[in-house]
Amino acid sequence: MFRPFAALALILALTACAAPLARLPPPLPGAAPEQSTTRPLEDFLVVAPRVETAAETWCRDARPSAPARDCDFVIRLIRDPAAPPNAFQTLGDDGRPLIVVTSNLLAQTGGPDEIAFVLAHEAGHHIADHLPRQQQSQALGALILGGLVASSGQGATDAQIREAMDVGAFLGGRVYSQSFELEADTLGAYISASAGYDPERGAQVFTRPALAGGGGLLSTHPASPERQAAVRQAAAEIRAAGF
Repeated sequence: MFRPFAALALILALTACAAPLARLPPPLPGAAPEQSTTRPLEDFLVVAPRVETAAETWCRDARPSAPARDCDFVIRLIRDPAAPPNAFQTLGDDGRPLIVVTSNLLAQTGGPDEIAFVLAHEAGHHIADHLPRQQQSQALGALILGGLVASSGQGATDAQIREAMDVGAFLGGRVYSQSFELEADTLGAYISASAGYDPERGAQVFTRPALAGGGGLLSTHPASPERQAAVRQAAAEIRAAGF
């Protein structure tokens, strides 16, 4: 029988050469944050442009030779009440980095600091190149597990090889997922502080039902206390730097 956890160890070893997080540029001075209106949509409309500006500045510092569109962020809100509470980063059809958040997630946030942190965290994923790195890890995992099953000498069928590749992609996608989240949390702390918000208060979003939890070998996200600790450390570094 094929052992996916043994293969996971192999994937971890072979993907250890993934590019590290780029050196953090210094945070920008930011104005004092607004007080919460207790109306998430109104908070979002004020917070989003400020985080977008800060994220674009950080992105250009980290990617000085990249095309202009690479750091031209677009932030969109999904107001469909049927959409689950979620936020994610992807690329638009025009190649621009796209940050999407749903109104159901906004409804769980506790004010501008938390909204700013959510948006800044997603921007951090793009700045740190997490999407292509995760795709590379998934492809490598599929290749390794599919190859192992195909060469097992037990006459694996095409369906078994495809199933092994699916398992490999699943495992490969989780090799760095938790470290990616912590990197994005750290970058998010700096970006939200640059926009004038308090990242430690922002990290309280990890206590909300939609984002609480995490941890475990195959979880895509670290445990909430670990994420809050990473943000506290980044906030201490920001204060020590005098920003």
